[in-house]
Amino acid sequence: MSKTKFNGFEKYFIQTALKQAIEQAEEDVLAIEADGKRSIYAPGYFTLVGNEMINKINDMTLKKHQD
Repeated sequence: MSKTKFNGFEKYFIQTALKQAIEQAEEDVLAIEADGKRSIYAPGYFTLVGNEMINKINDMTLKKHQD
């Protein structure tokens, strides 16, 4: 398996998909709590974990395409 870094498009694609997944997961947690139920995840959990993943993706991207 090749150990090359992500290019700009790959980084953009992965991060965009991840941001959408984070947003949806946070909305799901809030919807569960709005129904009077308890989620096993606290609001903000997916944002915290997702931002850490976004930072890792940026570190795994070619330097000329990093933020």
